Amino acid sequence: MNWSVYADLSRSLTAAERRSVFEALDEVVLDSGCVGPQNGGVEEVHFRVDAVSAAEASVTAARLMDVILAKSGVQVRYELQLQPGY
Repeated sequence: MNWSVYADLSRSLTAAERRSVFEALDEVVLDSGCVGPQNGGVEEVHFRVDAVSAAEASVTAARLMDVILAKSGVQVRYELQLQPGY
């Protein structure tokens, strides 16, 4: 099953940080995703993962976010929201 991942970041990113996160996202996640501010000013990273359950999707998404942030060099906390894809 395809899952949409929304990683809400704990703070806003600078333009340079946003570019770095997107470059890492593009490298790490097949079909990439997007990075940017959402309603209410929350900065968000969005991408999709394939997993058989919500638990597996959550573990996979957290692993990918950790890799994305490590590659980008951006220090920020995140909270994951998952939605089943269609």
